[in-house]
Amino acid sequence: MTSRLQKLVFLLLLSPGLALAADAEAGKTLYGTCVACHGANAEGNAALLAPGLAGQSESYLVRQLWDFKNGRRGGDSNDTAGAQMRPMALALADGEAIANVSAYLASLPANVPVATVDGDAENGQKQFTSKCGACHGGQGWGNEALYTPRLTVVGDSYLVRQVKNFQKGIRGAHEDAKFGKQMKMMSILVTDQELNDIAAFLNAQSREQ
Repeated sequence: MTSRLQKLVFLLLLSPGLALAADAEAGKTLYGTCVACHGANAEGNAALLAPGLAGQSESYLVRQLWDFKNGRRGGDSNDTAGAQMRPMALALADGEAIANVSAYLASLPANVPVATVDGDAENGQKQFTSKCGACHGGQGWGNEALYTPRLTVVGDSYLVRQVKNFQKGIRGAHEDAKFGKQMKMMSILVTDQELNDIAAFLNAQSREQ
C-alpha cells in the first residue's frame, strides 16, 4: 500500500463520511475562528500557548482535532491550553469540516518559529537522531506513513511543554490514545537539558525547510 493510499485510508477511518478530496478553500473559511490564537498565517503564538500549524501534517491535524473533539485530548485538569482548544474542535461540525481545515493548514508554507529556548543544537541533533528520528524523520519534518507531526513548525516552547505533558501523564494517558501512549513512552527517555538541546536543533532545521 502506498503512503498516499495509507493516508487516505487513515483519514477515512478518522472522519466518517469524508470525501477523498478535502476542500482547502472551505478550510480557509473555517480557519477564521482560529486566527485569534494561531495567527493569520497559522504561525502560532507562544504567548497564547498556541503552536504553529502552517505546513503541518494533514493526517496529524485530522487526528488531533478528532482527539480534542472526542475527549482523547484536552480533558486533563492540568492541561489549560488543551481545555481551551477542545471547544474550538467541538465547533467543527463533522469529519468533512475537520478534513477541510486540516487540508488548508497543510497547504500553507511551513513557518519558521521564533526561537525562545536556549540549547546545544549539536547535542540536540545526537539526541534527536537516537531518540526521535526513527518516527519524526532525520530533520524533524514528520512522516506521513507513520502519522507523526512536523516538529519544526510548532515552536520550541510548545514542543517542550508537550513533551513534559507526556512525561507527567497530562497527555497520552487516555485509554484510546494509541499514538499518545507511544509518545509517552519515548518522552521519559529525555532529560530537561536534552529536551532544550533537541528544541535548539529543531529550530535550526526549521530555517532549512
